[in-house]
Amino acid sequence: MDRIEGLFAAMRAASQDMAWPATESRDGGLETVGELAERYARAVSEALCEHFRCSHASLWLLDGEPGDYRLRCLGAHATDGPSLQSPVCEQRAYEGYFDALLHDGVFNCADACVDPRLSTLQPPPTWRAMLDVSGQINGKTVGVLALGQRGEARVWTRREELDLRRATAKACLHLHGLRHELEAV
Repeated sequence: MDRIEGLFAAMRAASQDMAWPATESRDGGLETVGELAERYARAVSEALCEHFRCSHASLWLLDGEPGDYRLRCLGAHATDGPSLQSPVCEQRAYEGYFDALLHDGVFNCADACVDPRLSTLQPPPTWRAMLDVSGQINGKTVGVLALGQRGEARVWTRREELDLRRATAKACLHLHGLRHELEAV
């Protein structure tokens, strides 16, 4: 099996658990759509870390209006300690990041310490290298898959970017059906 097919198989397995509200939560009740999305996002993030051999991966939902967008982290996985990122990323605070992501569909940063698009960020990014891709459904950006490398710079390959674009398209298809419920959370 091709390596990318292994990632897609893990993503399909995670999406099979998204038959909301058929799953019981830890407290014995039915899982909320937020809990379901978080479980899906963590499973996808873990598969991404394994596939891309990176230290962090996360799945984000985009909501809000142009100029006032925000990304909300639905779930993440880190291989090298706890995530230190904020669970919400506001467009006004991260303009260079959002400009690249929404205009080009990708934010590819080999070294956050020297990238001018990140120079004004407060707090500074928690990852040294970042590869984030946005996914659209019917021309509207739905979400973002984000990869991070802590500790050292990393040049992301064109193959990695293409693979992440394919994975993002698949993840956003699953999120699209839950979008209205997730925006209300």
